[in-house]
Amino acid sequence: MAEPSAKRARTPPVCLSGVLVADDLTGACDAALAVSKSGLKVVILPNSFERGLDGISDDGSLESHLHDLETKFTSVISSASSAQVLVVNNNSRLLSSRDSDWGASVKSIYLRRFYALLSRCILSERTDGDSGHGLPVYLKVDSTVRGHISKDLSITMTSLGYRQCVFAPALPEAGRTTVGGLQLLHGVPVSLALKKQFSESSSPPDAESLPSKSRLKSLLQGESGLAPSAIAEVHIDDIEARDEALTLALQDSFITRREESTILVVDAVDQGHLHCLATAINQQRGQASTLPLLVGSAGLAAELGTAWNIATSPVQDKPTVLSSGCTLFVVGSETGTCEKQLQRLRSDTSKSEILEIDISDCPGDQMLRTSLSTARNSLPRAIVLSRTARDAHETEGTVTDLCGLAKTVVDMVGDRLAGIVVSGGYTLVKLLPTILGESSVSHLEVVGEICQCTPVLRMVGGPLNNCALITKGGRLGEEDVFLKALEYFPRQDLSAGGWEAKPVLALTMGDVAGIGPEIMAKLLRLPEVWRLCRPVVIGSSKALTFASKITDSSVEPVTVDKISDIDWSGIFSSVRAISSDRVSCFVPVMSNTTCDYDNVQLGKVSSHAGHCAASWVIHAVGLCMNKQADAIVTAPLNKESMNKGGHSYAGHTELLAKHSGARTSRLMLASDKLKVVHATGHCSLADVSEKLTIERLAETIRLSGQFMRDQGLTDPRIAIAGLNPHAGDGGLFGKEEATVLTPAIELCRSEGWTVSSPIPSDTLFCRTLKGEFDIVVAMYHDQGHIPAKLVDFGSTVNVTLGLPIIRTSVDHGTAFDIAGKGIADEANLLHALRLAAKMVAKN
Repeated sequence: MAEPSAKRARTPPVCLSGVLVADDLTGACDAALAVSKSGLKVVILPNSFERGLDGISDDGSLESHLHDLETKFTSVISSASSAQVLVVNNNSRLLSSRDSDWGASVKSIYLRRFYALLSRCILSERTDGDSGHGLPVYLKVDSTVRGHISKDLSITMTSLGYRQCVFAPALPEAGRTTVGGLQLLHGVPVSLALKKQFSESSSPPDAESLPSKSRLKSLLQGESGLAPSAIAEVHIDDIEARDEALTLALQDSFITRREESTILVVDAVDQGHLHCLATAINQQRGQASTLPLLVGSAGLAAELGTAWNIATSPVQDKPTVLSSGCTLFVVGSETGTCEKQLQRLRSDTSKSEILEIDISDCPGDQMLRTSLSTARNSLPRAIVLSRTARDAHETEGTVTDLCGLAKTVVDMVGDRLAGIVVSGGYTLVKLLPTILGESSVSHLEVVGEICQCTPVLRMVGGPLNNCALITKGGRLGEEDVFLKALEYFPRQDLSAGGWEAKPVLALTMGDVAGIGPEIMAKLLRLPEVWRLCRPVVIGSSKALTFASKITDSSVEPVTVDKISDIDWSGIFSSVRAISSDRVSCFVPVMSNTTCDYDNVQLGKVSSHAGHCAASWVIHAVGLCMNKQADAIVTAPLNKESMNKGGHSYAGHTELLAKHSGARTSRLMLASDKLKVVHATGHCSLADVSEKLTIERLAETIRLSGQFMRDQGLTDPRIAIAGLNPHAGDGGLFGKEEATVLTPAIELCRSEGWTVSSPIPSDTLFCRTLKGEFDIVVAMYHDQGHIPAKLVDFGSTVNVTLGLPIIRTSVDHGTAFDIAGKGIADEANLLHALRLAAKMVAKN
């Protein structure tokens, strides 16, 4: 084969200090996020060969690919002059090892030519004084050691002239650790863990993509040709030892044995171990003639600034990509993880917001075109393209079909595309060239993070210039990652039309002697609030003005007498972005009582403040009962103040039930992690047994189950907490389990509900958090409140079940001790508002 053009590439920018080579494009983005978070400036060359490796079958196609790559290297050097680390993708995860003579195959030759081109265009143009290879190189591999790691490593070392290598693939934050040279996934040897996962999958991958061994030393010997003695291990005890065992191991491998080929496998169970490794490598720079090749996952990549001795800058908030419009999801991974993430997206959004097409069920393209043509003036918030293929051999074809549909969406939606969310490495490789055609993205920049291992990228150049791209591996991410990705993008400009479809939420101010007014002011300055609803504050304009001042919020009240008096167009036109996370605004405020705010002493019990707080709740109930508001979100009131003010109720729940005419009501604490409904509420512990009747508990079970059904679960699993220690232990510690709990459970089971038997509460909540149950029924106040607040205090929301209206609330009190200081956190009130808006959409 002829060598590529001998012309010299443009000299890399002087600030470029290293190159990270990833084995696939998703891995490149994942690693780039880790490097960026450490304070280094990073750019990503999106795909070394945008048509993938499956098109490389002969010399001509190889030369064409290499020519394209050389052009891309030159282009990224010109357009990303401030980069300290360049991230490129060698696509080795797409290689097949089935060739009879793999070492002589075109795809193997491609990898060698890739590195030759990388060295000529990038690496050898700069030297750092320490490394004879010019710029140092980091080879990013999968943290579960999938792919062709031994082949890739062997070719990388020989092509770039490396003799020494540090191999540390741990990614502790995702449960991928190395202990005793054994790669583990959540404590289980990775080869066993993945085989179990894939055996349970409806579409298992080719066996060659799974790691054949969990012991890294054995795995690496495969294609390296190294003797076992050439691969050494550094264990956790060595890293944590005070006798510098790690430093001595590095010296032995890279100084004493510098003329030999050596690989050092390093343990890590937390990020601190990887930082120690990077520090030790940096300390060898003055003694070693060359830097070793570093090989690892995004975990060690986060420490490159230390290992390579690159000056980092303080991590600053990147400009947030906030395009409004429709978000495109392309989910090419049919893993259980992705299905749970999709289910969460479905359950937490209304059906009208999402257009979902599963290409396993229908051809898709015509349906998609028809749907988009029909909704041309009112696009869905998200278009989700997914697959649930049952046959592993359909994988390549279905991904191709997915990408074809994605191009249809991009073409038809045009400039109303907010961003693209992609799950699956192979899907991402196929997607970009499909939607971009002959055009190209110059490079990608990291601009944010959805959550762990899920970066937000900005496309630079090409027809989708400045468009946001969110990527994740198919088996990574929490259940709410897709939901968080969707919420990253606004549906529309805040000042634009569309407010008519937003629910009216009545926000009661709570006790003005407490923190209610200030968390209300902080809430209303958040852009998300105005995307979710039309807020109306039921409270004191003067209190809100004062709260806005002490919290540095640009929230100005507009007093109105009736909902019909509100000029919503004018209100929304007043909303102006001050920064990516704050707006200035006018907000309508109404009250059914006169509040003498000037004479209220902050932080003190006040009968006047208590009367006002209760009156505002009563007014909000009337608005909802008369269909003028869609839901109530309440800030905290003080029970003592309320009762002294002439409203004799145990709390919000009882006040709401009385004035809404509810036959029954129950208090629920809800968060993403745990949902608990209380069979009894605000009463003394001595009265619980008397109040706990069969009918009361049965009604609580029904309300709990109906709430979960309203959220999209057709058959919720309801857990019943025992009242007594050990759930009575057969009557030894109380009879209520037998006389009340079990009869109520049997009654509800006969009605079709899935209900557990009484379970001791000391184990029940642990089992629920592990996913065994969907919702818990607690017998009394503190039995439910303590675990709910312990698990997720900041996000737990109070919901009143059984009312003819929707009501959510914060789960904290009036905090008299910090009232008026402007430091109260509005996050819990925001969670309450989010849930109220969601419940309205589901109602």
